[in-house]
Amino acid sequence: MKNPFKYGSRVSGGAFFDREKIMRDMMGVLDGGNNVVLYGPRRYGKSSLVGEVMSRLRARGWVCAELNMMDVVSLEDFVTQYARVLYREAAPVVGALRHIAGLFRRVSPKIGIDDEGKPELKFEISSRKAGVAALRDVLELPVKICPAGRTLVVLDEFQEVESLGLGAQFERTMRSVIQNHEDISYVFLGSKTHMLERMFASPSRPFYNSAQKFVLSRPPEDESRRFVIERFRSVGIKMPEELAARVVSLAGNVPYYVQAVSSWAYNSVVGGRARTIRAADVEEAFLSLYATETILMESVFASRPESQRLLMRALAREPTARFDEEYRDRHSLPSTSTVNTALRRLVKESIVELRDGAYALSDPLLAYHLSSRG
Repeated sequence: MKNPFKYGSRVSGGAFFDREKIMRDMMGVLDGGNNVVLYGPRRYGKSSLVGEVMSRLRARGWVCAELNMMDVVSLEDFVTQYARVLYREAAPVVGALRHIAGLFRRVSPKIGIDDEGKPELKFEISSRKAGVAALRDVLELPVKICPAGRTLVVLDEFQEVESLGLGAQFERTMRSVIQNHEDISYVFLGSKTHMLERMFASPSRPFYNSAQKFVLSRPPEDESRRFVIERFRSVGIKMPEELAARVVSLAGNVPYYVQAVSSWAYNSVVGGRARTIRAADVEEAFLSLYATETILMESVFASRPESQRLLMRALAREPTARFDEEYRDRHSLPSTSTVNTALRRLVKESIVELRDGAYALSDPLLAYHLSSRG
């Protein structure tokens, strides 16, 4: 019997955590020829959501290409990787490989061998260092090679373009190129919500108002509980409603952790051939998951400056909207100005979020890790 819960990689099909409304809304925007920017903290299911959108659009004949900017280390790397992912998706459709050499002056194709010994199309930049001209060349690639019809380009962790060497010039160049593309839509997503929002919501930035904004927040708790119950039912195991609520609570209603705690609970009962989840199974599942994440949680905490560590620990124990003197004294926090500086940095890096009117840690396991310590 296969575990009905999946986490740690892109989720699809029946294991996909239901985001039906936002998915329909996004596809409506894309169908209209517009672009989308999707905000949301890590582990909320952004990549799975966009993967499901691409799967449905491919079934309708769209060409869909995706590049994760976390895998890109330089402007030169962006140029070559962007070209490769577009050709990988579009070339089998248009049979255009024989025309590659004539498309660009600065980016040239090369047949190489991948790690499995299979032929792989790679790209090289004719000059030693890429610049704006090479960037313009590769950004025009979807227009040149994609067939008549619709094309979707997905750029994950898009805020990382700020580190590619061109700074704001990258954004200006890309916006000036893609705004003229017809029948090509773009999805920009990222987990550093503060940075991404600044790129698309600030009037001084090139991408201002260039994409329809979607925020991926925690799903309604009743939907999360229903998801857990129904996935257990699909493999013949009963999950009592009160224990499904406990799973959602322990997981902070974060889709990744809802799947993870449920998966561990499934593993705890399937060996004994039990057909009903017990309270002890849920608690054991959470602690087992936490044990696998403890080193990571400690690393996240230890890497922060002292003022941020103090604030993280305080918010883990007591989320708040006000950092008044009483709160600071209760949690041994430094001055207001120091707390505000630490808060801005933690929000910027999506470690802290404003939720239900109060600042709290985004990651429920990190919150548990810090609040359970003496």
